[in-house]
Amino acid sequence: MSAILTSLQFLRHLPWRLTAAVAAATFVLAPAGAQVSASTPPMDSLCPPGALVDAAFRDAAVLTMRQLVVRAPNQPSHGAVRRALAPAHLDAQKRPWYHIAAYEGNLGLIGALRVDPSLRTEAADWLRWQVRHLPLRGLDQGVLYDRWVLADGSQETMCPPDIDARHCKQIDATDSTIASVFLMAKAYLDNGGDAALLREPAVRLALERAATALVRLQQANGLSWAKRSHPVAYLMDTVEVAAGWRALASVQERVWAQPQAAQTSRDRAQRASSGVEQQLWDAGAGLWRVSLDAASPQTSHWYPDTMAQAWPLLWSSASQPAGYTASRNAWPRAAAQWRTNDNAWQTRNVDPAGFWWPAAAVAAHCVGDTAAAVDWVARARAAWLKPQAPFAWPFQVSDLLWLLWLAEPGPPQAPLPTPN
Repeated sequence: MSAILTSLQFLRHLPWRLTAAVAAATFVLAPAGAQVSASTPPMDSLCPPGALVDAAFRDAAVLTMRQLVVRAPNQPSHGAVRRALAPAHLDAQKRPWYHIAAYEGNLGLIGALRVDPSLRTEAADWLRWQVRHLPLRGLDQGVLYDRWVLADGSQETMCPPDIDARHCKQIDATDSTIASVFLMAKAYLDNGGDAALLREPAVRLALERAATALVRLQQANGLSWAKRSHPVAYLMDTVEVAAGWRALASVQERVWAQPQAAQTSRDRAQRASSGVEQQLWDAGAGLWRVSLDAASPQTSHWYPDTMAQAWPLLWSSASQPAGYTASRNAWPRAAAQWRTNDNAWQTRNVDPAGFWWPAAAVAAHCVGDTAAAVDWVARARAAWLKPQAPFAWPFQVSDLLWLLWLAEPGPPQAPLPTPN
């Protein structure tokens, strides 16, 4: 999760409805302590998936993922993944512009692919969209700037008309965005994607140039700067970067037959994880610091301090479990500050900016507090399946990674309609 969250206010909702079969499907919440899924998590993590999201809610989320894809054949925007169903900006001509952020789209598709591998086509188009938009040289090498696109995909730009200049040529964080591209490539491969796509010269070159840019952001202590213009080493970014290096190593070994390069990537992942463990753990507090230059954690802040405690837990791996072990204690300690007898974090929106933070539900389930995860899922279901405005802002596409982490893969209860 990038440490510099953009807080764009969406201006209106487009008309969009779930199919009657999906919206009206019978729903029974999994009880507290529900059995853990036998399936694997959507990425290399020690946190298990769960069967807490019912099939109807899962299918509605998959349909939303399909609705967020820009379908504009022969246009540069084809394959892009919108951040939300509603536009983020209206220009002076009242034209609605949608926000495209690579990090957000990658996380959402990684989660959706696990429960519906037929999204491979959309994943391939999305990877190609990123390759087309990734600078290969110069100071911007590897920087996947956000884009804006009209509803029909006919126009795409880094700076739509009449918008605040702060939202032009913008990226939340370069390091975590690059890492998410590598994770997306691995997820595509793991879910039956064609390895030939990753061998295409343009795709391989883009991934290699992105790796070079990520190397330049990794510091001697193993931590990663968010971006060249913002040289801050964040906990949340660096654990994602470690996961991204592991994902790239998998592609290098399995697709490009480069065992030596793969080992180099794994070494970089190890350096990142070791940097987190050695530089960002506050032993006195028993909590993680938000960044290298941050003060002691303040769990009275939901974001970033409290949520940061979950990130080493969620982005852990069997090869580098130290962060996971520490976070199994850190997350419950931090989350306890947001729990009262009748007003716990999972039953209300505790983020001042209004974001849902479904990752908190995954973290709770991961440490054995499945009852809290169940409560969070119930609240999200009631809000996100409202017929007049399903999955409304502040829902964003990256939320699908975490929501669908708590769902079982399986065929849809009813045929999903073809997106418009």
